[in-house]
Amino acid sequence: MLIATAGTALCSEPADFFETRVRPVLAKNCYACHTDAKMGGLALDTREHALKGGKSGAVIVPGDPSKSRLAQAISYTDPKLRMPPSGKLADADVEALTTWIKDGAVWPSGAKALPAPYTITKEQRAFWAYQPVADAKPPATRDTKWPQSDIDRFILSKLESRNLKPAFPADRRTLIRRAYFDLIGLPPSIDEVNAFIADRSPGAFAKVVDRLLASPRYGERWGRFWLDIARYSDDKLNPTQEEPYPNAFRYRDWVIQAFNDDMPYDRFVMAQIAGDKMPDPDKYQAGLGFYALSPEFQDDRVDATSRGFLALTVACATCHDHKYDPIPTKDYYSMLGVFNNTHLDEAPIAPKETVDGWKDRKKKVDAKEKELKEFIESESRQLAEILAADTADYMLAVAGDEDGSRLDQPTLGRWKSYLINRKTDHPYLDAWHAARTGADRRREAGRFQELLLATNEEKKGVDDRNHIKLGLDPSRGDLSQANLDSLPRDKFVLWREIFGEDKAGGVLAYKENDLQRYLSGPWKNRLEALRSEADALKKALPPQYPFLQVVKDNDHPREQHVWLRGNRDSQGELAPPRFLSILSPGEPQGEPHSEPRTFDKGKERLELAEAIASPSNPLTARVIVNRIWQHHFGAGIVRSASNFGQLGDRPSHPELLDYLATRFVNEGWSMKKLHREIMLSSVYAESTLVSPAVEAADPENRLLSHASRRRLDAEIIRDEILSTSGNIDLTSGGAPAQLDPDNHRRTVYGFISRRKLNPYLSLFDYPVPNATSEARNQTNVPLQRLFFMNSPFILAESKALIDQAPTVDALYQRLFQRAPTPREKQLARQFLDQSNNNWPQYAQVLMSSNEFLFVN
Repeated sequence: MLIATAGTALCSEPADFFETRVRPVLAKNCYACHTDAKMGGLALDTREHALKGGKSGAVIVPGDPSKSRLAQAISYTDPKLRMPPSGKLADADVEALTTWIKDGAVWPSGAKALPAPYTITKEQRAFWAYQPVADAKPPATRDTKWPQSDIDRFILSKLESRNLKPAFPADRRTLIRRAYFDLIGLPPSIDEVNAFIADRSPGAFAKVVDRLLASPRYGERWGRFWLDIARYSDDKLNPTQEEPYPNAFRYRDWVIQAFNDDMPYDRFVMAQIAGDKMPDPDKYQAGLGFYALSPEFQDDRVDATSRGFLALTVACATCHDHKYDPIPTKDYYSMLGVFNNTHLDEAPIAPKETVDGWKDRKKKVDAKEKELKEFIESESRQLAEILAADTADYMLAVAGDEDGSRLDQPTLGRWKSYLINRKTDHPYLDAWHAARTGADRRREAGRFQELLLATNEEKKGVDDRNHIKLGLDPSRGDLSQANLDSLPRDKFVLWREIFGEDKAGGVLAYKENDLQRYLSGPWKNRLEALRSEADALKKALPPQYPFLQVVKDNDHPREQHVWLRGNRDSQGELAPPRFLSILSPGEPQGEPHSEPRTFDKGKERLELAEAIASPSNPLTARVIVNRIWQHHFGAGIVRSASNFGQLGDRPSHPELLDYLATRFVNEGWSMKKLHREIMLSSVYAESTLVSPAVEAADPENRLLSHASRRRLDAEIIRDEILSTSGNIDLTSGGAPAQLDPDNHRRTVYGFISRRKLNPYLSLFDYPVPNATSEARNQTNVPLQRLFFMNSPFILAESKALIDQAPTVDALYQRLFQRAPTPREKQLARQFLDQSNNNWPQYAQVLMSSNEFLFVN
């Protein structure tokens, strides 16, 4: 009653009251059956339909709830007339509808329950990204010598159309370094470079590529690219404390192994959406870490799914139809409903007896800790009530009006800190602070004590009522679920500051360590015994069995409605689980869309996965092909790799993109075959030389007339340093460790935090893993140079490098895979003479050079 009255007062205009209090109730509880379906002949989507009623006549009599069948149905007074059938509405919702009818059932002119049918226009459907992937044929070119593959013909055709020519081939040292950094993220050795330079056979570079693709280091490099898209981290998004996932690394290791095994990409996609529903779940369900390790809000899952696999910004339709792309709001909520009906879970990868045994022992630990917690809470509450009865004495002692020596000194100190140093968030001490005489203070202290004791009793009564409503034991004391009702705000704040555990600590809230000094005899013995038993059980508990962090479907799925304007409390039409309209078959052009088929119950994630991974989907193959191209050339054929919509970039070579996507699917969705085809092309082997004509005609190198020079990313820089110093640990997989100077494993195995990103990674443009990331920034800032000058990691690795390469020639061979020039030798001698032969510092200088940090 109070809520409805407040709502009426806030919404003085009838139209506002309808929009804020009535429409959300109708949308949430009535529209599923009483719009187009018109069950019982009744529709509640417009005022005209509502007043007309159904087969049994009118259901609303404006001004008279007693004669309105709608009011009678929602009141549940007639056993034969109860709506909604799923259960009675909340009292506030019943009051809102009854008040609305009593006030005349005002329904604003033009207000509709449902939006006009969404129309996908011919122009939208004709957009390049939604067109079927074409079986593009390589074009003919005037130059027939340069192309080594069909890829080259697409590239050269564009260049020739602008009267441009491709750059000369890169030298063999540059090419092999490029291939090593691209495929495994580590530099070649001088022996590997020299062997390639000496091998003049036609298939020499193909042998290099094949060897790198077969290396376990390949998955560590390319799996890391996918982990950016998956917003992988090793901990939860907790703003106050570290909260690591115990088994996050198993998803990371699964991704790396999937790349090494060349898992077909369609299987790779499906495993991350519905691995537990695939024919071999043991092989695929680790991929569910894509969702299980998310930042734990469901709309993030829609965004990561649509951007990551489809390069569509579906989450932009949360509050309204997408402003640029043919994605209605209903499509967003249809996708959201799939994820809202899942929960986080674990899939043990240990024998059943091991799992059951650990769980039994953990139950005993939990039970004992609960017993300990309840004992502490009970004793603490009793102590607080005893001490609260002397509140006035403590207040007067703080003011100097009474001798406080007879009072409990720790509690007196707490009251002193509270009354003098803390700013209170309630008005109940204002009169106390304003008092100027001892008599006034004595009076106000007594009043405050009475208020405090009464507030505590009132709070206990509220908690008991809430526990009864929730079917809990009122004596339990656990208030975590008791939020159905509460004290007025100021009183609750007062209670929390004195009895509760607010951020500054309740004045009379005594935790275990503080409580002990007040206990004696059996009570003290009981506390010590419970603590000893709990500690013993915890110490005896073995490490938890290994498990995969996964998602599973809820046993009782809930219907998903559109949330009007993104407000979950204002529910609109039903949004059943289904795929995106624009990517679904059978829709007439220029007509209100015939909605896609609803996914079968219990198969929602599987059918979503199948729809995304389908060869007929025009986006999935294009998107991953574009991502792979991007990491080989520095930019994708579509530069906005996670947005193929209207606001994204257009493909520079659309026919090439379709050619590669077609080949990719036809070759079994094999990423390794795609790498090989790209890397054995002439365009991949170009040098970075740029002619003035090309620079003027194509300053952004969209036509790929030459190779682009790129700075190495954070992982490669660190791994390259460790590799050249001889300290790199190539152990694969396993739990992560912080990236401190003593950690010599590859960076992909370092601990990645959402809460606080490692400073080194942040410095070198590693993305914060709170959202899917399509590409790395490439900044060049002074702090990066200072890192190479001052970092303990760099200093230590520079010394180790000198042990491996104690001469100028050896340093150049190890760092750059070449011999130094005479001028470089001369400069080295000058530096060493001036620095008193400080070889580690000289190695540090070379390690911070552009040649070490960039790849041509």
